[in-house]
Amino acid sequence: MAYVALYRKYRSQSFSELMGQDQVTRTLQNAIKSKRIAHAYLFHGARGCGKTSTARLLARALNCISQDSPVSEPCGVCQLCVSIRDGACMDVVEIDAASKTGIDDVREQIIENVQYAPTEARYKVYIIDEVHDLSSKAFDALLKTLEEPPAHVVFILATTEWHKVPITIRSRCQPFQFKRGSLQDLMSSVQNVITSEGYTADEEAILAVARGAEGSWRDALSLLEQVVAYSEGHISAQTVHKAIGSVGNESLIQIVSAIASGDMERVLAAAGDVAESGVDVRQALVTLSAYLRDLLLISAGAKKTAQAEMSAERYTQMAAQATSFTPADLLQMLEALASAERDLRFTNQQRVLLERTLLRLMPANFVTNTRVAVETKAAPSALPTSPSPSSATPGFVPRPQRTAVATAPLREEPVEEEDASPPTEASKYAEEMTIEVVRRSWSRILKEVERKSPNGFMVLKAGNVEKLEGKVILLSFTDTFMRDRIQNKPDQRHFFEKHINSVLNVQGYTLRCILVTEAQAQPPKPSAAPPPLMEVSEEAPKRTTPNRIADFDIGASGREDSASSPPPAPVVAPAPKPPEEAVSDAHTALVNDVLSLFEGDIVASEPD
Repeated sequence: MAYVALYRKYRSQSFSELMGQDQVTRTLQNAIKSKRIAHAYLFHGARGCGKTSTARLLARALNCISQDSPVSEPCGVCQLCVSIRDGACMDVVEIDAASKTGIDDVREQIIENVQYAPTEARYKVYIIDEVHDLSSKAFDALLKTLEEPPAHVVFILATTEWHKVPITIRSRCQPFQFKRGSLQDLMSSVQNVITSEGYTADEEAILAVARGAEGSWRDALSLLEQVVAYSEGHISAQTVHKAIGSVGNESLIQIVSAIASGDMERVLAAAGDVAESGVDVRQALVTLSAYLRDLLLISAGAKKTAQAEMSAERYTQMAAQATSFTPADLLQMLEALASAERDLRFTNQQRVLLERTLLRLMPANFVTNTRVAVETKAAPSALPTSPSPSSATPGFVPRPQRTAVATAPLREEPVEEEDASPPTEASKYAEEMTIEVVRRSWSRILKEVERKSPNGFMVLKAGNVEKLEGKVILLSFTDTFMRDRIQNKPDQRHFFEKHINSVLNVQGYTLRCILVTEAQAQPPKPSAAPPPLMEVSEEAPKRTTPNRIADFDIGASGREDSASSPPPAPVVAPAPKPPEEAVSDAHTALVNDVLSLFEGDIVASEPD
């Protein structure tokens, strides 16, 4: 007879043998007793937890012919129970969705055959393993049949990835979650198999196998099969560690003792022993994490849980070692191991990674690193921070206002170069606010407004900076709507003024909004009094008529003289003359002014 693997040989043959899933077995048995059999079940959980075994047990319980109706516990000896156990029953169809994922597979094996009545059994049972691997089209095709199957059909879906099953499928099934096996249940199961196979084993060996299974019943029996093949009858803890490539308890004690001593040489020597023994580094990190977790249980005061998961001898050893660490230290050490497991995927230098990780586990190292990081974070920088490139603007920004502070008199002695204080930030600010400063800073003002209010940014962007009148920034708009959005809404205007003052590092600056036509209509204000239009000479005759050519004489010599000479004396109006003499005098004065202007003489004149 061909050899049968242990996990197949010792598969649960009844609900009573199914360990660790009491909530599942009890619910299914009560449903069968009360004849409330659902048309679809969804079993989900970690690998090796008994999902497929439970599906077969349910199929046998529904079709067992020891009674006239489904039974809560199959007999295991009738024709159908034996046929289903051996996989020879035509009415119990097992489908591997990992290899048959398409819509054609679902249509051929399920949809087209589900309408036919079972040939020999009471129910036609479809067990779909790894159902999450079905394609979306296959799920859509299965949906209608799964929702309303014939009365003689029961679907049992099994998956290790519950979240990948569509919600439309999950809502039409009764879900059952399968839990991982506890350490005590796994140890009991391994012990039963060892006894049945005629072997003997130490308690530490059984514990090592159960820990290596990580909650999976199938993995526990697979590891045990490997250990049995390596051993020569009696199974010791050392045999288990050599067979499955894990780190032994003595090696773990040695590593943790070296870490607690703070001796780097001992830690590196322990890491070298692990690497040279041929143990997989990942497995070594996992084993060390489990060991530190046990130390954490003892250090945190969870003694009952620790005693239930380990032997009395091991608990005594670890209790003495747990006094070297605090729970906070152990948590940081576990975090370092988890980080090392993630980094292991991206390096080929596994020994270097192992040595670095074990050195990081030393409390002196990670406490020092934490303290340095905290001090570095808390200490203010001695150098002035430079503005980020995104906020850098060429030119100057206005100097922030300062409060009056009493300062010591400046020293007149020269200061050595190394004692010179760092440069202040005063050089970054302009001495006074000008319209050019506002225009250069306007882009930063718009960015600040956009960060707070995108709608407000669009309104402010429509304005153009016209001028600066004292502390009033004049904005011009092309349309009345945009202007009124700021000018006639105090809250909106104050919002903009707040950000303008913040960016410019000033206080008290306000906005006034006008239309472009209003800005063009306002004449510019003169910056200084214009120079005099004419210079009155003492030789020139007294004039009473201002609108003459001489009044607009703006020669260069006249301006230079007027700038240095005292202001002219007031003109006294002469006594009135007869009309004929006044006209003659005016005519003569006009001619003299023309001659003086053009520096010429009268050559000929026409008679009046």
